[in-house]
Amino acid sequence: MPEGHTIHRAARRLRSVLQDRPLERVDARGAHLVEAGASELLRGAVVTGVEARGKHLLVHVDRGVTIHSHLRMDGVWHLYRAGERWRKARRRAWLVLGSGGWDAVNFDGPILQLHRTDELDLVPSLAQLGPDVLVEPFDDAEYLRRMRLDGERELGDAIMDQRLVAGIGNIYKAESLFLARVDPWRRVNDVSDDELVRIRETATRIMHDGVLDARAITYRGPGPEGKWAYGRAGRPCRRCGGPIEARAQGEHQRTTSWCPRCQS
Repeated sequence: MPEGHTIHRAARRLRSVLQDRPLERVDARGAHLVEAGASELLRGAVVTGVEARGKHLLVHVDRGVTIHSHLRMDGVWHLYRAGERWRKARRRAWLVLGSGGWDAVNFDGPILQLHRTDELDLVPSLAQLGPDVLVEPFDDAEYLRRMRLDGERELGDAIMDQRLVAGIGNIYKAESLFLARVDPWRRVNDVSDDELVRIRETATRIMHDGVLDARAITYRGPGPEGKWAYGRAGRPCRRCGGPIEARAQGEHQRTTSWCPRCQS
């Protein structure tokens, strides 16, 4: 599933071609959008904002409505110059937003909905979100408050709960905890506020790099670029040389990678 850096980068790119411009071309094929008459409602509307909230992307227009997108595992946003050949089949395009010389295309988007902008706080998936790790200023007090509500949970599981802190997925969970030198198997109650803030600050820093680079690269040499811990089970730790381990964690059994030596 795309993590927060991917959504923030998509929002930045869509903003660069749609912000303060009228939607001249709209083709809405997603079931919820068709039911809402989105093509007719959005055509001619001016985009007033594009924002990311955790793993959700929102496009606001001046007619009091907002397009809500979540990519889940398979969705993606592409930008094309008008008339440019698409890299995916047109039958997989669930929403096209065109303005001037650009088309923003959502392919395979499992969640595409239209909401009243003044009722976004009533949308459960948005209303329940914790503070977004990539939105500044970040509210560390609220982050700590939410994390402490689930104190018996293992840290590597809790840090991915979007209701506690928004935007972190499996890759940045592993990388943030490794770089902060914190054991993912500790209970939240056993982790200090200073450690929790250090994890969050690390996540913010490396995910900002991901927004700029368009890649989740956290290790930059010596040797090939890549990750510190994620996806490296059985290979030597880049820091201490001991083996990286990995096993399933939490209710959803997501794989957690870590170094038992560096994160003890």
